[in-house]
Parts: sequence; structure tokens; C-alpha cells
Amino acid sequence: MTDRRDPPIDPADEAWRELDDTLADGPAPAAVPDAARRWLADQRLLHGLLRQLHTADAGSREARVAGILARIDADCGVARRWWVVAAAALLFAVLGVLWVLPAQLPTVEAAVARTVAELQRDVDRRYHMVVVTASPGGKERRVELALVARPGRFRIDGRLPHGTFAAGCDGAEWWRVGGQGLLRRAGPIAERDRAFEGLGDLLEPGYLDVQDLVRRLPQELQLRVVERTPGARGPQVRIEAVPTAAAPRGRLRAARLQCEEATGMVTELELDLVLPLGATRRLVLRYLGEEPAGLVDYSRPW
Repeated sequence: MTDRRDPPIDPADEAWRELDDTLADGPAPAAVPDAARRWLADQRLLHGLLRQLHTADAGSREARVAGILARIDADCGVARRWWVVAAAALLFAVLGVLWVLPAQLPTVEAAVARTVAELQRDVDRRYHMVVVTASPGGKERRVELALVARPGRFRIDGRLPHGTFAAGCDGAEWWRVGGQGLLRRAGPIAERDRAFEGLGDLLEPGYLDVQDLVRRLPQELQLRVVERTPGARGPQVRIEAVPTAAAPRGRLRAARLQCEEATGMVTELELDLVLPLGATRRLVLRYLGEEPAGLVDYSRPW
């Protein structure tokens, strides 16, 4: 950048080098030789351009990079927030659908297995029993009885057309009292069906053992779970049973069970039976609850 009309300047002159303050922090010397002014101006212009190129622009690039990174972080934060919002919305939508949709009904096998397991518990259970027998002509005879049972034991009390009646089994023998207490019979447990001799038109011992009856139902009838209903102690399921096409036509023609879904406890049991000569019988058992231990005496009362 030196004017070619001027004599060449020797940059090796140490005196002139000391005048170059482009890399110094202090002010330039007050007295500058006239011969060194153009060379010094060129030096300062060149160093100024280099400093602007490498110093100021580096800061600008650093500022731009910092701005870009900050924008990226902000965008990523927004994206992450949107992902969180979207995930939460999806979760609430799924839970809402599951809450609205009804729970699937249990299978018949599971419901019956739970009921049989519950009835195996060694506790005393009280039932209200209603037996309605209808003749072919439509005449009905109704009997109400109180039944208390536990596995291997039972006691039944009520009033029959000819007087009071009581029968039971204590696990070792059966007994029966009728005729205002004048008729008494007892025998070994293997012959407990004899406790109901002469009462074939009213009671049948095979339908008093609730546990055994529920266990036999799938062998005699076709069962299906039809609905879920609310109950005092939680949801209940309703099971209906009808004869299969291939099964022989037995006396038991239909059954309906109402069971607690959580425990399997039978709260109501209805049986429809076909009797000889076209008569029919309906037996209804309604569960009343458990009896405190030790209050029920299954042994014969004499």
C-alpha cells in the first residue's frame, strides 16, 4: 500500500517499529517522523482490518452460536412439553374408555369354582327356604323352612301341613322329629336320606346340600353367566342353567344362581324340578348370613 513515488521504507528500522502501536494498549508517540507516517498508516490500517476480521467477527460468531443453541433448547423444551401433554392426554383417554366400558363377565368355570371354594369354608350359614309344589291342575302347596348348614352338617326346621318338623345331621348320624315331637328317628350318616322318608311330595334331601348341588350343576345342565348386578357387599353375577340337547331329561330342569363376584358366595338359588304325573316344584334358597361359631347345635335334640 506504499506510494511507489516515495522512496522504499526499510521495515527493519527498529525506531519505526517502536512507532507501530496497533498491538499495544497505550497511545501512539506524540512525535512521528514524516518519513514514517505513510508506513505507520499502512500498518495501522492492515492491523485494524485483521483485528476486525478475527476479533470482532469471532465474537459475533460466538454470539450467533449462543443464540442458535438457546433457540434449539427453547424449541426442544416446547417439543418436550408437547410430548408430555400429548402423552397425558392419551393416558386419560385410555383410562376414560376403560372406565366407561363394562368389565368383562367372568367365565362360568371361574364363577362355579369360586362358589364351590367359598362353600367349602367350615362356617355355619343360614338360609330361608321356600318350596312351592304345583299339581298338573295348577293347585300349589307352599312350605317355608329355616335351613342352617355347614360342610357335612345341616339342620332344617319348619311347619308342614301335619305339624312341626325338624331334621338334621351332625356329621355322624341323622335325626328327624315330627308329629309335635312324638315321632323321632335317627340312624347312621350313610342312611341320612331316610330322614326325609314320607316327605317326597315336599322335600328332597339331594337339594339341601348347597355345596354338592353347585358342584353337580355343570354335569347336569349347561351354565352361562348372563349379567352383573349391584349388591350390598359388591357386584354380583347371575348364572343360569338349562338342560343340554344331548343330556338326558332329568328331574332338574333349570337353575338360577346369584353369587357375589368377589367371594363366590351364593346369595340366592332357584331350582325348577319336574315331578311324576306332570307336577312341578320350585325350590328357592336365600342366603341370610353366617352364624357365630358354636351357636348352632346339629345333634339330635333328645
